[in-house]
Amino acid sequence: MMDIDNNTPVCIALKEYAQVSPKLFQKLLLTYGNPSNIFQMTPEDISSMVGIKLEQAQKIIGCYKSLDKAIEMIDYLESLDISVISYFHEEYPELFRVIAEPPLVIYVKGDQQLLQDGGIAIVGTTSADQSRLRMAADFAKEFSKHGKTIISGLANGIDSAAHLGCLKNQGKTIAVLGCGHLNIYPEENIPLINLILESGTIISEHDIYADAIPGRLISRNRLISALADAVIVVQIGEEKRGELYTARAAIEQGKPLFLLDPDNKSDNETLLENSAIKIKGLEQIDEILEYVIR
Repeated sequence: MMDIDNNTPVCIALKEYAQVSPKLFQKLLLTYGNPSNIFQMTPEDISSMVGIKLEQAQKIIGCYKSLDKAIEMIDYLESLDISVISYFHEEYPELFRVIAEPPLVIYVKGDQQLLQDGGIAIVGTTSADQSRLRMAADFAKEFSKHGKTIISGLANGIDSAAHLGCLKNQGKTIAVLGCGHLNIYPEENIPLINLILESGTIISEHDIYADAIPGRLISRNRLISALADAVIVVQIGEEKRGELYTARAAIEQGKPLFLLDPDNKSDNETLLENSAIKIKGLEQIDEILEYVIR
């Protein structure tokens, strides 16, 4: 049986049925402490104390009626080998507790210990050229030789190359989803998911059926960075630049940030006001590892 703390159904109800965001959750936590205390309040109390609309406060109080549904969801997820870990659970990753907007709950399949161990995040554009795809795979392979977990977002392009490069060296990798476990995006990466689960971990902060809408894809980047000891951006896209959200999260979280720039072409804007350290290739892996504390 899954080891579930008493707050897990409450956190699920707040997130899935009252649409409480991580930011609002932090306000509620600072105001009321244990989330069960929230249900002792009136909607008017919550609205005035937390500074939200009365309608939202009514949803929060009303989600108490959904606790039984939340418990049923936990049981169903257990049958799928998906663990639900709330903010209050002892197995909740400490790396998430220290960021500005930690998830209320996370849905995890695979090796949970990897979420505590750190690693190297390798990210980049979905429209990467062949040379950078090879570099992503090679970086992942070399870091895995040093015992580092590779963390990325399962997207096409650089992310997929990083996951695959790690797996080819029998390394361990974490895929952070911007969708639900049973609604994988992109769909063509379902076989990759199965490979990752042989030794690694799949994690999402979203309901198992959640679609990969832009906001969710963006928000997962803070979790990629949070799990990592360092972040490497292998290639930045010409138009869509989702990888820069991970880079900015790394800066905000105080993580070492590296940008692969073998031809010295990146401008200050790309370098995020000089916050990224430029690297030219695999020969600098030892240099990167010097920035990794653990």
